[in-house]
Amino acid sequence: MFMKNFTCREMGGPCDAVIEGETMEEVVKKGSEHVMAMAGSDEEHKKVHEGMESQGEEGKAKWFQWFQGEWDKKQTF
Repeated sequence: MFMKNFTCREMGGPCDAVIEGETMEEVVKKGSEHVMAMAGSDEEHKKVHEGMESQGEEGKAKWFQWFQGEWDKKQTF
């Protein structure tokens, strides 16, 4: 099993919580869940969540394209 990990900050968020998974999709899902969970009690996460929601499909696609490059560069552990 090969895992990759990213901090919330490396994914565009405001903190250093570690998000890990075997696939890019798993990491993106966990990262999104983290931001949504924190948005209720943390203003910085709330801003990120609102920004994600306001991007629309084109903005989300652009972010996924960017993150694919970050995923490809990241070492597995």
